[in-house]
Amino acid sequence: MFRVQEGPQGITAFMGKIPQDIIDRILDSIDIVEVVGGYVQLKRAGRNFKACCPFHNEKTASFIVSPDKQIYHCFGCGEGGNAIGFVMKYENMDFPEAVRMLAGKAGVEVPAYREADPKSASLAEQLYKINEIAAKFYQDVLNSEKGKKAVDYLKKRDVNSDTLNSFRLGYAPDAWEDLRKYCQSRKVPLDLLRKAGLSVPSDRGKADYDRFRKRLMFPIFDERGRIVAFGGRVLDDSLPKYINSPETPVYSKSGVLYGLNFSKKGVRDSGCAVIVEGYMDVIIPHQYGVTNIVATSGTALTQRQVKMLKKYTDTAVMVFDSDQAGEAASLRGLDILIENDMKVKIATLPEGEDPDSFVKSSGSKKFNDVVARAKGLFEYKLDIMIEKIGIRDIGGIVDEMLPTIFKISSAVMQSEYLKKLAERLGVHEASLRYEMTKVKPDYSYRYESEAQQSGKSANYRNSELHLLGLAMSDKHAYDRIQCELGFDKFRDKNVRKVMDAVTGFFDRGKSKVNTGQLLGRLEGDEDAKAAAIQAVAKADITQDVEKALKDCISCVLRENREEELKDLSLRLKKAQEANNDEAVTELVARINKIHKEKVA
Repeated sequence: MFRVQEGPQGITAFMGKIPQDIIDRILDSIDIVEVVGGYVQLKRAGRNFKACCPFHNEKTASFIVSPDKQIYHCFGCGEGGNAIGFVMKYENMDFPEAVRMLAGKAGVEVPAYREADPKSASLAEQLYKINEIAAKFYQDVLNSEKGKKAVDYLKKRDVNSDTLNSFRLGYAPDAWEDLRKYCQSRKVPLDLLRKAGLSVPSDRGKADYDRFRKRLMFPIFDERGRIVAFGGRVLDDSLPKYINSPETPVYSKSGVLYGLNFSKKGVRDSGCAVIVEGYMDVIIPHQYGVTNIVATSGTALTQRQVKMLKKYTDTAVMVFDSDQAGEAASLRGLDILIENDMKVKIATLPEGEDPDSFVKSSGSKKFNDVVARAKGLFEYKLDIMIEKIGIRDIGGIVDEMLPTIFKISSAVMQSEYLKKLAERLGVHEASLRYEMTKVKPDYSYRYESEAQQSGKSANYRNSELHLLGLAMSDKHAYDRIQCELGFDKFRDKNVRKVMDAVTGFFDRGKSKVNTGQLLGRLEGDEDAKAAAIQAVAKADITQDVEKALKDCISCVLRENREEELKDLSLRLKKAQEANNDEAVTELVARINKIHKEKVA
């Protein structure tokens, strides 16, 4: 197994890790009701306890704490987890800090440091270390003769040496195998290099080749400053201009805000997060002293990104260039910030400017002045709509504005905005209030964005979640699902991850799953934790377990069958268009076979 040597930031080979048995002892020794009750006033509701959620504004209590399962869950905002997760969220702590705090309450001693066995290092730990090796390689190349062109480019872009080193910029050489050979010389297994997204298997059966070649390299950091991926930019006019690492076990584009690791203190101190689009739009302003700036890297904001920001501020200023300023779709996507009770403002730069160029030409003070003059989303969006479609198109403006107002949680603020909208459009406020009753919560864009950007299913299959919850609740249900369906039939990889963890409990001879401990084993994987919490909620309201098992197993089989037929039909269409008779014959046979099979 490879070992990472001392790096440029003093990263040691294998960091100490709190043993799982210590975490389990802590969770066994504390009562989540006491932990949460220390922060929130709980009231008994049957077997559980209820309160208004501390993580979003609500009038009707939807926050539940279960002493039986030792977990909490809010049916309003979806937050949930065990006692450690609650303390992390409420106190804005990282995992080790929360564990040590609760260990003190439980009287459990946590080792100050334990050297981990390299062979037991998790996949995530290994990928972080591989990314460190790659970053060091790219930095070394940048500082060599091969990197001269990239250095000249960075000088033209006004990037100084301190910034270059802070953001760990590098250069991928114009070679097919240099990184692979470099990593293999350091005993990095090829399969792990692939999993890190740094090498690509050759379709000709030859050795893997490097994904990034002849590109300026931007390491992408997570919130804690670990390198999780890379972005590569060409230095000429060739396309594509940028390529990013693919999705990996440690990288999801929807779960990263570029620069947050550098800017979170500035965001907290200033009281707002300035949101831009690209790498250089963070790097150059940061160099000039704008330290509360992050980038979405060209994607729409996601729930996970907004939740990260919420830990540091309740105000976001989106900086648009003149081309973006009037895009209704861009503005519509910002409603996700309002849903999470954040104040949203829009700042527009002069024509032809982006944050990078504006800060260089005008300085950070003028950039901060632009941010300070930012308009609220309601006012900005209304002005844009009136300018774009005209004040006479009242229906079109109302259709755009009411969904935004609907997502504001404060009834007082909703009323104020409806009054303003009525005044601007010259209509009766009562008519707007009536139209408001027709607006329905629209979460479709959220799921679409998450699925497209992360490759994951943010909207889990109900049938799979229900079966997962039943398996977590009862060993008999688990055995029946394994026998009649098989866990390989689950399409959602997050549901499969949780089911693997459930299997681990039963394989160790446990008669039931300790939900709090199970969530502890999923720490760091927010999508899997969310699936587990939703699954528990579904199982809790199940009246007839046997009927639910039968119906859900049938539903999974039917859904899988429909998906397979849809996939085969698309492939058949492509084969027909390509006049590939052999493939057409094979695909038709497979489709006919599926149609003949009976699904319960």
